[in-house]
Amino acid sequence: MYYLCGKKSLVALILLFIISTAAKAQDPKWSNSPRYDDRLLHYGFSIGVGTSGYKAKLSQQFLEDTVSSIRPVFSSAFTLGFVVSLRLAEHFDLRLLPTVGFYERKIDYKFTQTEKTQTIESTFLEFPLLVKYKSQRRRNTRMYLLAGGKLSVEAGAKKKEKKRTELRTQGTDFSIEYGFGFDFYLPLFKFSPELRFSHGIINVLNPDPNIYSQSISKLTTHSLTLYLHFE
Repeated sequence: MYYLCGKKSLVALILLFIISTAAKAQDPKWSNSPRYDDRLLHYGFSIGVGTSGYKAKLSQQFLEDTVSSIRPVFSSAFTLGFVVSLRLAEHFDLRLLPTVGFYERKIDYKFTQTEKTQTIESTFLEFPLLVKYKSQRRRNTRMYLLAGGKLSVEAGAKKKEKKRTELRTQGTDFSIEYGFGFDFYLPLFKFSPELRFSHGIINVLNPDPNIYSQSISKLTTHSLTLYLHFE
């Protein structure tokens, strides 16, 4: 209960900050950093909270095994990283956002007599490269859209700790990403809440000779993340 209340309180504080920031940004007397977007390069940092999981495609052997159901479960995810933004044109930026992502993805297996859960905890070094399209600035606010790709490389020894009798995944992934957000120009920095979708296009399943792996022919990652950028 304490953990759930803590998460709800954190989300409430973030939403309250965004609402108050948006209200100030619409105030006509505010005009912060009018030449901010004229600079060629911008730097900053970001934090992200969201949910992530797998999408599983069943194999032909699934019909022949004792597995009656395979259900991926989305779990919480957390990222921390940097922002490097290059101005391409008045309304376009190229953004590199190297981050460290912490994930705990699960798949529930239902057998004829029992149920088991395979959990994969992993830490990834991620390198999203995105094109950002910005709308016209209105006072201290503007909306934007972005899309691109993300390369992910697993760090640490979590994968090596998994046994061949358990579900294992590959150490690299590539995803297509897209989303939208808002830029709020504050007196000292720019604050940008952003909602981004991520869909893996690489099969990350490690083909081990066990019932968990052989019941699946393809495993891809999917995520929905709220990022808070400070530039």
